[in-house]
This record gives sequence, structure tokens and C-alpha cells, in this order.
Amino acid sequence: MHFLKKSWFIPSLLTIVLLTVGGFYIGSLINKQEPMAADTIRTQLESMYGGTVDRISITNGVYQAEMSRGEAFYSAEVDATTGSVLSLTQTGEMKEEIPDVLSESKVKEIIAGKYSGETERISLITGGEAPIYEVKLSKDPKFTKVTVDAMTGKIITETVKETTGENALITKEQAIAIAQTQLKGDVDDFSYEKTSDGGYYLIEIEAADDREGTFQIHAISGKIMSVTWDD
Repeated sequence: MHFLKKSWFIPSLLTIVLLTVGGFYIGSLINKQEPMAADTIRTQLESMYGGTVDRISITNGVYQAEMSRGEAFYSAEVDATTGSVLSLTQTGEMKEEIPDVLSESKVKEIIAGKYSGETERISLITGGEAPIYEVKLSKDPKFTKVTVDAMTGKIITETVKETTGENALITKEQAIAIAQTQLKGDVDDFSYEKTSDGGYYLIEIEAADDREGTFQIHAISGKIMSVTWDD
């Protein structure tokens, strides 16, 4: 151990240590990989998943990217030096944009102003070319359902109530009375015919002077639709 006492040993040892540490440091600088460019990571993610990267940032050697694909949003983490995807998580779904539509209360006002029935149920339908309201009616003598343009309030379709001789607005007795305003006499025949607009009655009347007439009376409105006279 006499060499430990020699004056040249300590400086030589320090020189070796410094050279060794410096070599490791320089080697680490040479071997250290630079982070990949953000645009490269963006292109890689969009190519891999077919989506669009909306935002990208880097923290502690990891890229965080927010992207959209189809009808969903995703969050991705990517190793900044290797480009390896560390995680991909769905964070939400895109909400379908619905144009400004009339409120349900406004639609109910429109229905109340046009129909004598009451609004039993109202539903907003957005799956078609334009949004519509479907309104189910109750206690209306003629209609069971109407569809309304949800943006303009215009009535698009009306569904006529299916009537029979028993539930028609105009009763059998009222229909006969209407026919007899045109021809006084006895009722020879009476029938009800079902149609898409509410149906009608056919009433045959024979008067005392041998005149005979067949009257077609609308079962909803009571209007005389036609009169056929027999010779």
C-alpha cells in the first residue's frame, strides 16, 4: 500500500474517476433518443385508427392526444420516443345536432286551435329528413293522430278515426232526420258504409206520393253527399 502515499496517486485517481463519469454522461447523451415530432404522432394515430386528432401535447416523454372517430371521442397516450400507443380510451359520444324546434307547449297550442280533441301524447321524432312532432289525440270526433312540422308548426298528416255505425258522430236517428228534411216519408232501407274519411249512411225513403229517394249522409259531418231519385 506504499503507492497510496505517493504524491502522484491521488491526482491520477481523480482523473480516472472524472474520465469514467464523463464517459458515461457523454454516452448517455449520444444514446438518448429525441422525441418524435408531434405531426408524426398525429399522422400515425390518424392512419392507425381512421380518426382525426383534434389536440396533441407532450408531458414527461408521453404524448396525450384527443381524437374523434365516427360518432365517438377518444383519448390516446403515445410513447414520444418509440411511437408506441400506450393506451386508447373512449371518452364520449357525439350528440346529434337537432335544429331549433318548436316547444311542446307551442305545438299543443297549435293543436288546440285546430282540433276539438285533446293532446294525449306528443313525441318529437328526429330520425327523418326533418324533425316532426307526432301528436296522439283523444276525444276528437274525427282524428286520432296528426304529425306536425317541428320547425314551422304546419300540419303534415292527419289520421282519420275509424268509425262504425255505432260510434259515428252522426247517429242513425240524426241521419234519418237530415234525409227527411229533403223528403218526408217512411224509411225503406238503412245502412252504414265504412270509408277512410269517416264513413256514410245510405237511407232510402218512400214518400206518400210514391216518390223514392236514396240519401248519402256523411257520418261525421252530417252533410248530404248525394241524392238518387227513383222513377
